[in-house]
Amino acid sequence: MNIGEIISMFLTLAGTVCIILLTYYASKWYARKIGPLAGGRHIKVVDRLGVSKTGSILIIDVEGTQYMVGVSDGNIQIMKELEENLPFPMEKETAKDNLKSLLGMYKKWRGVD
Repeated sequence: MNIGEIISMFLTLAGTVCIILLTYYASKWYARKIGPLAGGRHIKVVDRLGVSKTGSILIIDVEGTQYMVGVSDGNIQIMKELEENLPFPMEKETAKDNLKSLLGMYKKWRGVD
């Protein structure tokens, strides 16, 4: 195995890693771009439970009114209108929010305002 073959293998490995990273970041960008379009402005899915391979039960919120909906491949059916609204799941904290909260806790601990 000569030096040319080693360099060729290294470049192939580096190229593969670059393609994987590029695909990862492109998919994250695409998900952020299309994410708001996938959810409606007036309709939100509060929760989802898969009950079979093709069927799910969803809790949806339509402008403040929540419904339990059964969904399968060929059928969508409102099962019940909920009397009490379920809370929406908490948004995931971002790294920036985590850093701010850690700095705030550190400042309190040190007595710095």
